Amino acid sequence: MFWIAYFLSPRFCHKFVGYLEEEAVKTYTHCIESLDKGELKMWENTKAPQIAVCYWRLPADAMMRDVLLAIRADEGHHREVNHTLGSMRPSEN
Repeated sequence: MFWIAYFLSPRFCHKFVGYLEEEAVKTYTHCIESLDKGELKMWENTKAPQIAVCYWRLPADAMMRDVLLAIRADEGHHREVNHTLGSMRPSEN
């Protein structure tokens, strides 16, 4: 279905995905704030999974908070890219 929507209106689809990414940024921000307030005890002393350390090139001693920060930054970048693509006219490609 999304492919059909993209075929009909790529700009709409990029804007839609951009808004989904905005919500992801809010969600990860909430998780980080909750972690900092001590509301996510199970993540307070949890080391970052090795796959996250490799993917985001985190330090070897990275913790889950570092992973959340990296994911939020990644989602924020995706948001900007999709909103930019959603704002472009076909002649601006």
